[in-house]
Amino acid sequence: LCRTSPFFSNITGNMLHRLISSARTVASRRRLLSKSLPLPESLSALHNLHPSTINTGNSSSQIRWHGDGPGPDAPTVNVTFINPDDSHTTITARVGETLLQSSHRTGIEMEGACEGVCACSTCHIVLEQGMYDELLDDMEDGALSEDEEDMLDMAFGLSQTSRLGCQITVKENMEGATFSLPKATRNFYVDGHKPTPH
Repeated sequence: LCRTSPFFSNITGNMLHRLISSARTVASRRRLLSKSLPLPESLSALHNLHPSTINTGNSSSQIRWHGDGPGPDAPTVNVTFINPDDSHTTITARVGETLLQSSHRTGIEMEGACEGVCACSTCHIVLEQGMYDELLDDMEDGALSEDEEDMLDMAFGLSQTSRLGCQITVKENMEGATFSLPKATRNFYVDGHKPTPH
């Protein structure tokens, strides 16, 4: 093709440059995708790691699980929820899952409209003072994250020991702990949206 052909009659120099550049980019992507690149030796070992073997060097870092959390063979603790109607429900929570995951798995009425990503306040719970202090002591800087504080600002019935259930990981020292569910929630996502665990 040459610049005098009808194909180029309406193409400016800038457009031609973008067209040629785009063709080069597509060609290099095809070449890259057609190659089988081996993983560096340091990365290939990660494929076979079990989450419990990962050491981040930070004693307060926690394993976070996708979906339902740790499997049925995980260690368990018994915790009690005080429901909005003041009835008590004791459940078996798996160590390593969040309280939100435990409640969804066992049928506790905790919303969790954002599905546990700290983007709402519908999994708001109230802790006993001792448990609240113990969890704060375990945190990296002894304080709630800024995200959790921001979401708690929108929670219904906020108290001095309020936390989000999606931000509390079940630990073995929680055996016998009691958590109170507020009488209502503020759901800015979609009124009444309650995600089902997957």
